[in-house]
Amino acid sequence: MINESNFQPLEESDLPTVVAIEQRVMPFGWILNTFRSCLHNDAYECWKLNFDESLIGYCILYFVGPSVQLLNLCVDLPFQGKGFGRDLLCFALARCREKEAREIFLEVRVSNTVAQQLYSTMGFRKIDRRIDYYQSPNGREHAEVFALKLM
Repeated sequence: MINESNFQPLEESDLPTVVAIEQRVMPFGWILNTFRSCLHNDAYECWKLNFDESLIGYCILYFVGPSVQLLNLCVDLPFQGKGFGRDLLCFALARCREKEAREIFLEVRVSNTVAQQLYSTMGFRKIDRRIDYYQSPNGREHAEVFALKLM
């Protein structure tokens, strides 16, 4: 069962595991220096989700005034489809509300319909599309932009 204690701030020592998960799950995902840059900047919150004493997911939040951008949310392959992504998203939204953010934004690949469904069921709505936003095996891929009012 997941509870508050399963979520902890990401640490430098977690980065090799995080990068390994990112490489398994995300085509053209973030590299080590990207995670490290977020980890050492006060405008970002970097969180991990532990289950059975293993790091199985993470999220990166970027706070800009009253807005937040969910830059990365990822759950390792063996744990997908079991509700951990929803747990991680709920935790991230709770953090945003604790910091009195008014809205949260994110981008998601148009091909990632599972994530889009999750965001939609959590109240996010599509507000825009970024053309050729993500690198993909066939060139570039569009991104759907989602937003959620928090207050």
